[in-house]
Amino acid sequence: MNKARKRAREKFREMRFGLFVHWGVYSVLGRGEWVMHNENIPKKQYQKLVLEFNPTQFNADKWVSMTKSVGKCYITVTAKHYDGFCMYDSHLTDYKITNTSYKKDPIAALAKACQKHKIALLLYYSPLDWFHPAYETDWETYTRHWHWQVLELFRKYSPFGIWLDGCWHKPERLDSTWKLTQLYQEIRKIAPGAIIANNHHQAPLPEEDVQTFEQDLPGENTAGFNPTTPAEDALHETCMTVNNSWGYNANDHNHQSTEELIRILSSCAGLDANLLLNIGSQPDGTIQPEFVERLNGIGKWIKQYGQAVYQTRGRIVPEQQWGTLTHGGNCSYIYIHLWEAPSTLRVRLPALPKHVRKAYWLSTKQPLSFTQDANAVEIRIPKFA
Repeated sequence: MNKARKRAREKFREMRFGLFVHWGVYSVLGRGEWVMHNENIPKKQYQKLVLEFNPTQFNADKWVSMTKSVGKCYITVTAKHYDGFCMYDSHLTDYKITNTSYKKDPIAALAKACQKHKIALLLYYSPLDWFHPAYETDWETYTRHWHWQVLELFRKYSPFGIWLDGCWHKPERLDSTWKLTQLYQEIRKIAPGAIIANNHHQAPLPEEDVQTFEQDLPGENTAGFNPTTPAEDALHETCMTVNNSWGYNANDHNHQSTEELIRILSSCAGLDANLLLNIGSQPDGTIQPEFVERLNGIGKWIKQYGQAVYQTRGRIVPEQQWGTLTHGGNCSYIYIHLWEAPSTLRVRLPALPKHVRKAYWLSTKQPLSFTQDANAVEIRIPKFA
C-alpha cells in the first residue's frame, strides 16, 4: 500500500462523520431515487424531467458551510445514480445537468467550496444504469463507458474518494464481471491516495478501502443488505438515512430524532466506524427544514463532545446496554458514551489497557469517584445523569 493511500485512510478514519446527499433529476417527482424503477416509468417519459429540473436555489458554499458548521468532515454527493442522469458536466453523455435550463455544474461548484472550507469531497457513482442502452445489450462497451466516467470524475474534480453503488445487481464473480481491480488501478494512477468504497454487500476487495454497511451498524444486518462481517483490514462506515428515503421524498415524514441520530454516531465511533448520514436535497437545490433542524442539533452536541468522536478509536469493549467507549491518544483518554444511566448509578468496565488516574464528567469537568482492581473499573455516575 503506497504512503498516500495510507495517509488518506488514516485521515478518513479520523474524520468519523460525513454528510451523504442524494440529489438528481428524480427529486422533481419527490418520490425517492428509485421512482423510475418502482413506477415503471418509460425512458422517454422519464427523460422529460430534464425539462423541469432547474435547481436555481442550489448554493454549493451554503451546503459545504452547513456541513462544516454541524461538525461533519466530509461530504459524499451523487454524481450519477441508477437512472443514469449525470449531475456533472460529463463529456461522455448528453444526459446531464448542464443540458437542463440550469446549465451549471454543481459538482464543480461543490469541489471548489470543499477546497475553500477544507472539507473532503467523495463522489457517489452508480455502475448500475437503467438508462444507458449498452447496459443490457453490450457489456464490454458499457464497462468501458462507466470506467471512463469514473476516471473523468477524478480528472475533472480531484475528489478525496469515490463511492460506488450498484454492483450488487450482478454479484457473481464480482471483480471480473465489473473489472473493479482494473478500474481501481487506473484510479490510483491519477490519484494515488484515493479512498475507494463500493457498496456491493460483499467482502471488500484488496484495492477497496471502505466497507460500507447500509442502514446498519457494522456487524449488524437488520436491513438485510449486510451479510458479510466487518473485515479487519478495512475502514468501516455506516450509511444511514434520517427518514426512510435516500432521495427526496415529499411524503416521507418518518424522521429519526436528533437524539437517535447522536446515539447512532456514538455507536459508530464505539465500533471504530464512520457515520455517513444521508439527506435528500429538494429539486430546487435546498435542504428541507426537518433535516436542517436535526443537523443543527447534532452540531450542538458535537461542539461540546466532539473530542469523544473525532480522532478516536473504538472497539475497546463490546457495546453495553448503557452505552459504548471510544479512546484517544493510544488509550491515554477513554470516553464513556452514556445513553442511559444504570439504576445503580455505577458503570462497571472490564480491566482497561491502562491504569485510571482520574475520571470526570466531560462537559463540566466535575470529578467522578471510581474504584479499580485487576479485573474491573467501576465509576460512579452523578445523579443528574
